[in-house]
Amino acid sequence: MPKMKKIHRQHIHWKAEEDEKLISLVIKYNKRKWRNIAAEMGTRNAKQCRERYFGHLDGIDRHPLSKEEEALILKYRQSETDNGWARIAAIINDTFKTKRTANQIKNNYNQRLRKQLEILESQKFHEII
Repeated sequence: MPKMKKIHRQHIHWKAEEDEKLISLVIKYNKRKWRNIAAEMGTRNAKQCRERYFGHLDGIDRHPLSKEEEALILKYRQSETDNGWARIAAIINDTFKTKRTANQIKNNYNQRLRKQLEILESQKFHEII
């Protein structure tokens, strides 16, 4: 059986002009119809356009959350009122003038903060004993 050659695709970096055009098309199509957006772009497919927009151009702050943001998450998550992730994200965004998603807040809580709380509660329990 003959060996099949791998097809290597050339990685072409996005240019500033492409980013500007993509942003205007995303506005035109209201973050939908990625095939239409790609067709008007002419140089990229729908998946590339969608991933570029949501990965780099949508304005969401993807830096790690600050200690102050984490403290606010804990404060509102542990309060008596029903604070869902979207509400907590809105509070953080208003307080710190940033753009975080509810999913970022939830993931940070589940991956980092909940474990820290469990450790603290365990330490307090052992101090009582």
